[in-house]
Amino acid sequence: MGFFIRRCLQITLFAMTLAYGADWASAQFAGDENRSALFPFMVSYDSPGNLTNLSSWLDAPAGKHGHLRVQDGHFFTDNGPIRFWGTNLCFEACFPTHEQAERLAARLARFGINIVRMHHMDSRSIWGDSGNHLTIDPKQLERLDYLIDQLKQRGIYTNLNLHVSRSFGPNEGFVAQQQRPNYDKGLDNFEPRMIELQRRYAHDLLTHVNPYTKLAYTADPAIAFVEINNENALFDQWSRGELDRLPEPYITTFREQWNAWLTKKYKTTESLRKRWDAGTQPLGAELLKHYKSQDARSWHLETDDVTDAELSVAEAPQRLRIVVRRQGRETWRPQLTQSGFAVERGRAYTLSFSIRTNREQHIVVNCMMAHDPWQRLGLEATVSSGPTERTHHLTFLADRDDENARITFTGLKPDNYELFDVSLRTGGISGLAEDESLETGSVSVMRRGNLNQTAAAREDFIDFLWHTEHDYWTEFEDYLKEQLGIRALVSGTQLGYSPVHVQAELDYIDAHAYWQHPSFPNRDWDRRDWYVNNVALVNARSGTLESLANRRVAGMPFTVSEYNHPFPNAYAAEGFPMIAAMGAFQSWDGIYSFAYSHDNDFEPDHIKSYFDIKCQPTTLIHMPASVALFVRGDLMPANAAKFASLTRDREREQLHATGDPWSLTADRFMEANPFVERVGMELRANLTPAHDTSQQLSQSQQIRLDRSQPGAGYFVADTERTKVFSGFVRKRVIRIGNVAIRIQQPDLDWATVSMVCMNGTGFDRTGRILIAANGIVRNSDAKTEDLGNNRITLRDQWGKSPILCEGINAEISLPVAASRANFYALDGRGERRSAISVRALNGRTVLPLQSSAKTLWYEVEIR
Repeated sequence: MGFFIRRCLQITLFAMTLAYGADWASAQFAGDENRSALFPFMVSYDSPGNLTNLSSWLDAPAGKHGHLRVQDGHFFTDNGPIRFWGTNLCFEACFPTHEQAERLAARLARFGINIVRMHHMDSRSIWGDSGNHLTIDPKQLERLDYLIDQLKQRGIYTNLNLHVSRSFGPNEGFVAQQQRPNYDKGLDNFEPRMIELQRRYAHDLLTHVNPYTKLAYTADPAIAFVEINNENALFDQWSRGELDRLPEPYITTFREQWNAWLTKKYKTTESLRKRWDAGTQPLGAELLKHYKSQDARSWHLETDDVTDAELSVAEAPQRLRIVVRRQGRETWRPQLTQSGFAVERGRAYTLSFSIRTNREQHIVVNCMMAHDPWQRLGLEATVSSGPTERTHHLTFLADRDDENARITFTGLKPDNYELFDVSLRTGGISGLAEDESLETGSVSVMRRGNLNQTAAAREDFIDFLWHTEHDYWTEFEDYLKEQLGIRALVSGTQLGYSPVHVQAELDYIDAHAYWQHPSFPNRDWDRRDWYVNNVALVNARSGTLESLANRRVAGMPFTVSEYNHPFPNAYAAEGFPMIAAMGAFQSWDGIYSFAYSHDNDFEPDHIKSYFDIKCQPTTLIHMPASVALFVRGDLMPANAAKFASLTRDREREQLHATGDPWSLTADRFMEANPFVERVGMELRANLTPAHDTSQQLSQSQQIRLDRSQPGAGYFVADTERTKVFSGFVRKRVIRIGNVAIRIQQPDLDWATVSMVCMNGTGFDRTGRILIAANGIVRNSDAKTEDLGNNRITLRDQWGKSPILCEGINAEISLPVAASRANFYALDGRGERRSAISVRALNGRTVLPLQSSAKTLWYEVEIR
């Protein structure tokens, strides 16, 4: 369905004076003796039913209005502007049987989803029985073809990801797989054969003809987007230190390209040395206490009630010994620290030490504040240790002034650690080493963990990374468009991983965000050792919505192709209504849930995943309101904006200072509030984009985030046809335009309520209204463990069917006479199950939401 953005002046929503009366605001609920309780509830796979079916909001078949294009900074078809409300299918979910594909496509359409991102296809699934990661299995490809055709018939576009999680091994002719970055991230931006194989895969996938659509993917207008490389960029990987330990032959390839770049710029070693040797800084004064004696009293071993560890001084040779038998509640405990010294912004410091452990270990070393807010001060490195003593020299630039800094050795897993000759000194900056030259191609690649070269050398290396990345992305896009002839729009990777000006050379900007992503303290994706922070976004001083808004680029379409508030966060229902409202207000172009499914079990009977929404009731019931806000256009874009200037020179200056592409966000260069105005970055020079009209815009009150009560925030979206409340109740009467909500205290004193006019034009007019309301949700017999500090886990005790949901006891006051309203509880399909009596109050209708109705959604019929 084409999305119509209203171009007229923004009209402040009419807010009538409500005659609620003190009797309504303070009256007891009829069901006060029956507090909210958990009951089995599941959104049926055949849902939504007649009322909640959003498929009529889509234009089927997808692509009937021609290929997608960019116009005026947004997505257009021949039918006009279009916004995308999408989801992700991952791994085997991209390859369903024909019957599964038909049911899946139909359900996604009923929920108003108009694009599906095919993700992690390349990990293992698409190769099937081929025996390697080079040859697509034709059986798997046929299943993908059929799914894409079924989606197309129902008005759903496709976003194809090329590289996500394929890794090359011996079967593909690559060595040292375990020593390379995960999924070859960063490495595959410059390694020639990896790039060649990426292109081969793109050719094989995109140029084959889908037997069901009779079109190659290159020519099918229903293939809306192609993403080259998910969350993968040379700059980001180098910035994280992931390329510091590249094995052969890859480090040689990297060094050869670096030397070729330098040769092109400087021509001779003499010119290079003259430039780089300016600004050397020899080692200066020692900053750590008791350096020579290694007196343990100058060091502090931080532990908690769970940690089992001890610190001592050993002799002959003198050294610090740390014995760790058990880590603490947080993986960074125990940690060894020494504080009490000052650092100056822009000054170089060199930390050196030798270390020995019984087993191979990786230890994090940093320089950080020894006080709140405990921020890093320029050093964050991972070093290796083992049975043989290893010496490390880490040179860094302090990125701010601080009078009380500290050195920290953290991430100490159970083992015996011995530290020798720990020293922190000023200086340590050198130019070109005596044994390095351009003629021999021997100039070393700069390591993130040891920035021990002059500013000129560091700036050259940052420029080399930028140009190498730029060539990778733009040449790959040219290959897709010029050689393969693809008509889809192309993105590179997500902003934050790669510099803004690099990604802005492609068709659109994409980003990812998660509120409280699961953490795995010791081993990635360990189902027995993980937790989520169980906190609500409405209470955050700055969260995912602000972060995303600050990555917008003026004049370019902006999508968020992964977003979620992962399970078992108890407040997760706030996520999609809030991002839908923010996306509409900021005039974004696409939002995708992550994910719909990670496997081909499309009809589970209980929640099995942190991310999958396929059977998550508290996500699905608010989908109609989210789609109405964002795709139907109920919430209008802000009519004023404030954009930070980020010219190419300014980006280069920032990267020279930080080496971090994540530092390229609007809020680094200006102050703005995404809840009152559109924000982002303006890349063009000679413009004055930063202008503040927040007072004018704040009057619209379409979205409101209220944190006036500490720890009890709430969010409101207020439009003529859709209204949302999510947050903490605190016995408040929530007024949203001409509607009011009074909620009996739920289990966490928190609820999400959405109301959407499905076919009417307002809450005081004829039509049908869908109301969805929920508190907490969990599986039966789930074992939630409180780890303290707002952290919870299920470990591997996720529970079983049925899913238990908390219904909300509440009253909603509508601006219509009670004689005009019929009220119904809906079943899992979204169909009427039973009628509920309403009451009249001061010429208005009061609707009773009752947990005893054992439902999460209701229908109001206004005659």
